Amino acid sequence: MKDIYKLLAEKRKELEQLQRDVNALTLAANLLRGEEPVTGEAQSQPQMIVAILEAHGKAMHVSKIADEMRKRFKKSVKKSNLGVLLYRYAQRGKNFYKALNKPNTYGLIKWQALATQDNAQAGA
Repeated sequence: MKDIYKLLAEKRKELEQLQRDVNALTLAANLLRGEEPVTGEAQSQPQMIVAILEAHGKAMHVSKIADEMRKRFKKSVKKSNLGVLLYRYAQRGKNFYKALNKPNTYGLIKWQALATQDNAQAGA
């Protein structure tokens, strides 16, 4: 009976190590893509926005992003300031893109790369 508990404890330790490895590899992949690292609770506004968009899974309007920041991170931000921040990042091609024909709507730039890659593979 004691052997099963010993085995269970060993497997939990292995699982914890695997989770640390996955976290480290995820961070490395994000850095290679030029994304800002998000560790623990997001600190900067861009990090919070990345976390919100990743959780939502698609482009969002600035007002919805601001609402989520208020709910999720307890940070109040003016929608106009958030719009300017996102616009500037999108102009530089860093982390975010502006959705076509959708005012004040932004998504993660990595989604564009994935969509382009999928379209290229579909055409091949």
